[in-house]
Amino acid sequence: MIDFFLNIFSTMFQMNMRDHHEIPFAMPLLMACLVGGLIGFTIVRFVVKEQLEDTERAKETAVH
Repeated sequence: MIDFFLNIFSTMFQMNMRDHHEIPFAMPLLMACLVGGLIGFTIVRFVVKEQLEDTERAKETAVH
């Protein structure tokens, strides 16, 4: 499993992630950007879904 992820990151960053001399100083920052992007995308997705549900409820109460 570790080899699978190292292969993905090696391809993505165009460097050999198995060699500790090639890993740049900013690698934790890059990983944080990836994780933060995924978390942000998930949060925004739920907020939009909740807003759509609130809009539908407001339309239903306005009709009745």
